[in-house]
Amino acid sequence: MRLNPLSGSGTVLVERYRLEERLSGPDPLRGSLWRAVDVMAGDLPVAIRQLETSESQERLQGVWPEMQMLSHPQLPRCGELFELDGALWLVRDWQDGIAYDVLLRQRRFSADEVLLLLRQVLPVLSVLHGSGLVHGDLNPRHLLRRSSDGLPVLLEGGRLQRYGATPMDAPWSDLHDLGVTALGLLSGTAHHGGGLPEHLEVDSGFRQVLERLLSEAPERRFGDAAEVLRTLESVVLPASVTEPAVPVRTRRALAREQGAEGRLWPVVIALGLSALVGSAIGWFLLPRSSPAVTATDRAAQQPAVSLPPEELDQRQQLFSRLRALQVDRGWFINLVDASQLSSESLEDARLRRVWTELAEEWLARIEQLPPVIRAQLGRLRAGDWQPPREALLKQGVHPRVVEHLVSAGAQDLLPVTMQGRKPAEPFRQLWIAAAMQSLDDVEIERLKARPLEPTNTSLRIPAGGARLVLVQVPDGDALALGINGTPLMQMVVFGANGQVVEERGPLRVARIAAEAGSPLQVLITNEGVSSGLFTLSCRADRPRSPLPAVDLDPLPDSATGELVRPPGLDSNGQ
Repeated sequence: MRLNPLSGSGTVLVERYRLEERLSGPDPLRGSLWRAVDVMAGDLPVAIRQLETSESQERLQGVWPEMQMLSHPQLPRCGELFELDGALWLVRDWQDGIAYDVLLRQRRFSADEVLLLLRQVLPVLSVLHGSGLVHGDLNPRHLLRRSSDGLPVLLEGGRLQRYGATPMDAPWSDLHDLGVTALGLLSGTAHHGGGLPEHLEVDSGFRQVLERLLSEAPERRFGDAAEVLRTLESVVLPASVTEPAVPVRTRRALAREQGAEGRLWPVVIALGLSALVGSAIGWFLLPRSSPAVTATDRAAQQPAVSLPPEELDQRQQLFSRLRALQVDRGWFINLVDASQLSSESLEDARLRRVWTELAEEWLARIEQLPPVIRAQLGRLRAGDWQPPREALLKQGVHPRVVEHLVSAGAQDLLPVTMQGRKPAEPFRQLWIAAAMQSLDDVEIERLKARPLEPTNTSLRIPAGGARLVLVQVPDGDALALGINGTPLMQMVVFGANGQVVEERGPLRVARIAAEAGSPLQVLITNEGVSSGLFTLSCRADRPRSPLPAVDLDPLPDSATGELVRPPGLDSNGQ
């Protein structure tokens, strides 16, 4: 297999990612996995997959946008994709942990531990399958036990595929691989299929689930991950499950072998897919009582087992933050889709921590809003964002540009799956708030492009803000446009009809054809954490005048008899 000349440790890709160490590969299907750092983010660790073959590039390039849209705290968040020197590079965040294949080499897992693992992994598969994707390579190597909370993380293994590419590209294949993984953990050795050994001591209900996962008969297969979860509800999980002890030395070794997601991502929609715990943080996160509820009723709603002191403290901190932000409590509870959790047994403790972290993520997003908008959450109406919209339209901003601004504003507040559309309540409140904020923050600058003479300006954009430059271009002229600024600024150019003529990307030099019309609308956004300065230069370019018609068959001069040819033409008329 051809090795890319850029694939050496120390290489910096697109002036941003420095390759540190090759962790796996090269492989014709999976490519190579690198440990790298993002130099523009303070050397933040990332994992980068390098694909060299056309087959792997086409497959991953086709599904990566869907992976970027997925939101689940146990699924790696996928970043940008770029092509460089014939290779395709896929970026995702790094996350410390230990792969289950390493744990498998040290000890066998009990039936209770494997049952708990299945309950924690199946909701992740539900999210993946719900987007029409198949993992394609689910095994202990691609399951990471996260160091921070002990939860399993499903790593992208380089073989992601959409449904239907082959008969194997279907949810049942991932479920079968999950069954094989469970069998391997139970037996202490790697397995590649086959039935369930008789000597394994597992609960009869759990055994039936495993047998169905491993079955090759289509009529016995589970329809989806949610069905498996529902079936596992009848299998009793003990109140305590022993965590595998892992030597420090092994942890250090695994840090060099595994790349994954590094930050939790809000997943309110995905959480509803978990049949084990439902979508649940409300009752343990915030009080749900109201003046109409009696003390007796409140006492009846209290859980039988008290939460640990640290969880109670965390709950109080969240409640205090919510109150300080002046956010409507009932609306926030609906936002996180809170419902009662049926038990507080130890197997739920780690899941409760995830729910709490999700609530903190939502609060962090809400904190981005101005106080005057934040205080209205839960009471915003559909028409509240229309005044700033109408104000921009009156200034000559095209409606399509306004739509783009609203969509861009929603990126910071809503999950990717909800962007580009107006979601249902309670998420619509955030969409309206994002629309109000993004349209209020836009500053408009007007320029007139002059023929043969550049028009220059320097403008400052606040952190997270935007500038809209309306450039008047003489009729029939093209526009030479050059913009320079910080690496965290982006530009997109719209024609007079609101259509995009220069796709969103880094600041650059561009030539806009006369057909784009006037005024051109140039949007520059600042994605950095501090304000920044950019410079813009524009010049109208008039079309070249056509050359005069030339008689290539001239008559001889009446006086001399010589052929008279136009200046600059040789005897061949060139």
